[in-house]
Amino acid sequence: MNLSVRHIVHEPNPPHLPYREEHFGYVHLPVRIPVEQAALVLVDCWDQIIVESFQERAERICEKTIRPVLEASRSVGITVIHAPSPPVAEKFRQFWPPDAADGSGPEVGTAPDWPPIDFAQRRGEWAYLQARRSGLHQEQLDRIDRDRSIHPSVLPEKGDFVIATGEQLHRLCRERGILYLFYVGFATNVCVPDRDYGMRAMRERGYALVLLRDATTGVEARDTFPMLAATSVMIHQFELRDVAGTITSDAFLASLEST
Repeated sequence: MNLSVRHIVHEPNPPHLPYREEHFGYVHLPVRIPVEQAALVLVDCWDQIIVESFQERAERICEKTIRPVLEASRSVGITVIHAPSPPVAEKFRQFWPPDAADGSGPEVGTAPDWPPIDFAQRRGEWAYLQARRSGLHQEQLDRIDRDRSIHPSVLPEKGDFVIATGEQLHRLCRERGILYLFYVGFATNVCVPDRDYGMRAMRERGYALVLLRDATTGVEARDTFPMLAATSVMIHQFELRDVAGTITSDAFLASLEST
């Protein structure tokens, strides 16, 4: 695959301009990626989300953007890895990597001895530090958590893998010689960066990441929703902080067509 991957560098572009923010811009790196060293990672592509407006965008992206990318990836032999959160992954154990077939589930971390566990988890006398939901929608949240699955437009198929943890993803990549991870899925500002199989954790492990920026969306709020600003800012952070370069789904598909 031959790609032009977008990043942001805080310096004038072109470099002879004054060193001012209005002259900062994108740089595009030419990247060659062997198909056999690439994987498509689908993060939390759920069929049920309590945020109605977000679910409308996510469903549209799954059906119109991620599904063609998924089908094209399968057709050329890119490894497809579904990472739909541990409870959902449990429903698709037949797709787990071989080294997870022994029944091992998500790893349980060891609690640190400092800060105190109640402080770290904002319990007891420190509960006031945690911004919490009102509780009015808890029954609906519990039902969705219990019943959710992968969106029907991007369900796993024979030859795909489903993982529950970052360690499973890492082991699968090591076993198959994968160095490059293409990320799609949700949400751009929550699970995509912060899951243990998300972009920050896998970048820290040393993988090269590429985000398909039109194959994701973030959870917005009243002041960011009209322009989807939270999503744009998060993509900017990935490009700036050397977490990932970004491309469009059209560029991804065009690259596959030329392989």
